[in-house]
Amino acid sequence: MKLNELGWNNFFEEQMKRWEGSGLMAGRVVSVAGAFYIVESEQGRRESRVSGHFQYIAAGREDYPAVGDWVLLRGEGEPLIIERVLERKSRFSRRAAGRTSDEQVIAANIDIMFITASLEGGRNFTLRGIERYIVMVSDGGAQPVIILNKCDLCTEDEREDYLMQVKQVSGDIPVLMVSARSGEGVERIHELLKQGVTAAFTGPSGAGKSALINRLTGEEIQRTGELREADLRGRHTTTSRELFFTGSGGMVIDTPGLRELRPFGERDSLDSAFTEIAEAAKGCRFTDCSHKDEPGCEVLRLVSEGAIEYERYQNYITIRDEMISLDMMKSEKGRMERKAKEKTISKLVKSFYRESDKY
Repeated sequence: MKLNELGWNNFFEEQMKRWEGSGLMAGRVVSVAGAFYIVESEQGRRESRVSGHFQYIAAGREDYPAVGDWVLLRGEGEPLIIERVLERKSRFSRRAAGRTSDEQVIAANIDIMFITASLEGGRNFTLRGIERYIVMVSDGGAQPVIILNKCDLCTEDEREDYLMQVKQVSGDIPVLMVSARSGEGVERIHELLKQGVTAAFTGPSGAGKSALINRLTGEEIQRTGELREADLRGRHTTTSRELFFTGSGGMVIDTPGLRELRPFGERDSLDSAFTEIAEAAKGCRFTDCSHKDEPGCEVLRLVSEGAIEYERYQNYITIRDEMISLDMMKSEKGRMERKAKEKTISKLVKSFYRESDKY
């Protein structure tokens, strides 16, 4: 398979120039299984692992290859050795689970991110959840597209109601009404997945991401599951991330349903998702207004008048406070790392002088 068919472009070509004559070849990660990676290149699909040097220079888990990454490989047999991960053009990531400030990269080098919700009447359609996904996608650099799946279960009036609700939070983001079961609207997804284009699906378990990928590829390559009758929530049928090729020449990445939607990125992505609040904030009396209880807060004025929905405002404040807390954890982590480094250097210096005094 040619590199351009895998999504190779000038962005990666420019990076490759510095490795000319090194004997390294480029490949794209299509699957991750523990410490092993399946990489597709012009030499075919091969099992790979990172080199010892790579492990030494990696600053954290976010530096390791993710599905969609372009990597530089060495070797001829299996496994091939991954020496470098090329700079990412985009990424979809979240704050890792637990009490940590680490980043978990879910997929890399995505052109389009399909935020998938379903219309079967369960909790797989929530405006607050869609808002969080929009924040996470906006930070990573991919183009968000909202997919409302299972529209075959709705009447025309119900479809219009769902669409009107989503338009209140989506802004200029395209919204597609589709059905993986009947195939309705799937051709509109195919139109976006042109040769070399990479898309990824995200959304809660049970939203139909795997069923849509099966429809797009024309094969039953992903297992799908039934919804629980009690709450119409889906079971986690996708437990790993993998890249698949569609009949239109594009590529799609399926991702597991995320139990914790914790944005990792900068607060600029929050403003991109809540544009009316960001615009209103320009009119606040204080430039560092928290929009909670300050006098002269334009955001609170518009909330009180109903111009900004109260639930949307609450979600904005919650996500922003999480991001502020994350920033503080990142700063504290950096301070502790610098302190540990200084302590190590100090020990080395003292050891050097002790050894010098012996002579």
